[in-house]
Amino acid sequence: MKYVIPALFLATAATAQDDGSAGTSPDRGAPDIFADETITGTTGAEIYGNVCAGCHMPDGQGATGAGTYPALADNPNLEYAAYPITVVVGGLRGMPPLGPLMSDEQIVAVVEYLQTGLNDFEADATAEAVQQARPEDPMQTTGEH
Repeated sequence: MKYVIPALFLATAATAQDDGSAGTSPDRGAPDIFADETITGTTGAEIYGNVCAGCHMPDGQGATGAGTYPALADNPNLEYAAYPITVVVGGLRGMPPLGPLMSDEQIVAVVEYLQTGLNDFEADATAEAVQQARPEDPMQTTGEH
C-alpha cells in the first residue's frame, strides 16, 4: 500500500506533457493555476454562491469557527465599491486574492451583488475601478496571507 501513492505520482508525471502550452508556467514548467477559468458564474449572485458563500455564508451573515469570516450583509464598508474591489482583487488577511482568478466583469458583478443583494447601497463598481486595483504583475498581491 505504501507504494501506491508514489506509483500514482510517477504514472501521472510520466503522462504529463510539458510542451509550453497553456496550463503551464513557462518559467518553471509548473502548472499555471490561473490558466483556466476556475471561477464560474456571470451574475453576482452566482459568483457569490460559488466563491464567497462557503465562508461568508449564503445569507452574508459571516461565521466564526475555524476562522472568523466577517458579515457582508449590513456591512457599511461595502457602501462604496473601492474597498470591496480592493479586497477581492488583492485579498486581505485570511482571504486569498481572487483577482487573478476572476475577470473584471465578474468582480464588478459580485461587488454589485454585495452592494445591492446583501445591502441597500447603490451599485457603483466599474471595470475601470477593477483595472486600477489590479497590480501590474498579476501574480503580485497586496493581501496579508
